[in-house]
Amino acid sequence: MSTELIRVVSIALAVVALGLSSARAQDDQAKVKPEAPVPADPPQKGDEGAKEVLEQPAPIPDFKLPPLRTVPVRRGAPSFNVQMVDASLLPRDKEGIWVLDFAFKPVRLITTEIPGKGRRQVHYLYYRVVNHSGKPQVFVPQFTLVTDTGKRYEDTVLPQAVPIIEAREDPSIPLLGAVNIMGTIPPSTKVGIDDAVFGTAVWEGVDPKADGFKIYVRGLSDGYQLLPAPDGGKPTVRHKTLRIDFIRRGDDRNLSEREIQLLEPPYEWIYW
Repeated sequence: MSTELIRVVSIALAVVALGLSSARAQDDQAKVKPEAPVPADPPQKGDEGAKEVLEQPAPIPDFKLPPLRTVPVRRGAPSFNVQMVDASLLPRDKEGIWVLDFAFKPVRLITTEIPGKGRRQVHYLYYRVVNHSGKPQVFVPQFTLVTDTGKRYEDTVLPQAVPIIEAREDPSIPLLGAVNIMGTIPPSTKVGIDDAVFGTAVWEGVDPKADGFKIYVRGLSDGYQLLPAPDGGKPTVRHKTLRIDFIRRGDDRNLSEREIQLLEPPYEWIYW
């Protein structure tokens, strides 16, 4: 065999041997499980990045409505043209609910300036609320007027009407409107004296063709009922609500508050 042939065969055998050795080494390496990474030490106070771990966001403060200003009035004193509402619990009420004492005057009319519309006549309800539950209660009332013509009106924000109503009803008593009536009513605990909150609800553009209307007052109680849905879905929530019933005698061209009268009985507690 020539020297050249022997050299070629030797090189070929070396290449084959090197390939087998490399393949065996890779196979052995694949069988070894990689070690789990060592977890890094948690950042300590003063280390870079520790701020994100140690500092927590400030807690959300409890949202509390401010206490409403009350006016002392003699309990049981007769008041002209004021309708008192019986706040006694009904048989269908749940035990333990609270109900605020409510009194009101029949709906009256005033003329006031309405932004962008000029001077307009509006309906208003003058009322007072007393808390005899023994502890502060949140008062966020809703006044909804529904006519017998099927139209519905929510209490309108007309701050310019409040001082006019206050001057007409009793200038000595601070009056609250839709803007500032939401708050906490403190309990009335004095002997013979009620700490009352006085407010007014105002409605603009009530249908002059209506011969009667009802006012629904929600927010005087925490009572509610759950009515199951007929299809097994989410139940409907009904809140304990005061309904006040009015009739209006007269035509639609010359509205007069003297024509607005309470029905008999004048009110009813319902779940609405």
